[in-house]
Amino acid sequence: MRALVLVQPDLKQVSCRSDLYKLWMNHDAGFCEKFIIYKHFRDKKYTVRSGIKYGGDFMLYTGDPNTSHAAYVVKVMKTSQEPLWTDVNALRRVSESVAKECVLSYVSFSHANDRNNPDCVDSAIVSHVLLKRWIPERDREIASQKLEKMKE
Repeated sequence: MRALVLVQPDLKQVSCRSDLYKLWMNHDAGFCEKFIIYKHFRDKKYTVRSGIKYGGDFMLYTGDPNTSHAAYVVKVMKTSQEPLWTDVNALRRVSESVAKECVLSYVSFSHANDRNNPDCVDSAIVSHVLLKRWIPERDREIASQKLEKMKE
């Protein structure tokens, strides 16, 4: 059963999954990584929305977006290059000013050409770096609790 039929501007119907994947990849070079991260968080039961308002790629909600605030700003990073720390710091500062945690997400593939294949979604490796806000009172309490547990 076909629930959706896509037609390109030249009236050529996109008939198979690989054609559709190529179409999206031509539109956005980072589509593969963004889709994998999107799917990863959806599988973990987060509600995922656009994060462009706060300089990220996605916003993650633990509940209904109509009744709760997003908990995280997610930025999909390229594993092939070093991040510009000025950009990361800007994202961290924006997310901190709106009381959200900042997540840097990375996607790696077993083979370099895997990202050109739509089946890469199932074999990709996802990793995250959580940039937390430092709250002196909270962090000191946590550190002292850990020390007390270690002494027991």
